[in-house]
Amino acid sequence: MTIKNSSNTPHHFLALLAGNWKGTSKLWLEPDKLANETPVIGTVQLLLEGRFALFLYESSIDGETQHGMFTFGYNTTLEQYEASWVDSFHNSTGIMFCIGAEKENGFFVLGSYPDPADGPDWGWRTEVQLLGDQLIISAFNITPEGEEAQATEMKLTRVIK
Repeated sequence: MTIKNSSNTPHHFLALLAGNWKGTSKLWLEPDKLANETPVIGTVQLLLEGRFALFLYESSIDGETQHGMFTFGYNTTLEQYEASWVDSFHNSTGIMFCIGAEKENGFFVLGSYPDPADGPDWGWRTEVQLLGDQLIISAFNITPEGEEAQATEMKLTRVIK
């Protein structure tokens, strides 16, 4: 089965993201205290006839190279966005699975991760927005009590080759 990419479908949105990107990555380890800002490069590849997208990226934290992989797509049966995150800084050896919905100019997904101090799990919300030629991927920590604080932000522009 081929996914039809009419201009108003989630799969068409995925197709718009395909390509090479570069920009700036920011990291907050405490609310409102920017801990790191560094260049980031990445590539969005479409997979399986446009059903899914894979964002591979590289940046650094305190001079140490970091890599990440964000796989996402739209489940037409459940009518929801689904994603998985792995990276060399936040996730250790875990995979974070997320589900979400469409939002203006993009989508958001929610996942969770275990508290390393054996407390309740924390939430993680990722927002993906395409605003003109700028791709913005933002993530927010959500405490067990429901308080949110920005954790990461990538502001990317398309690299034209």
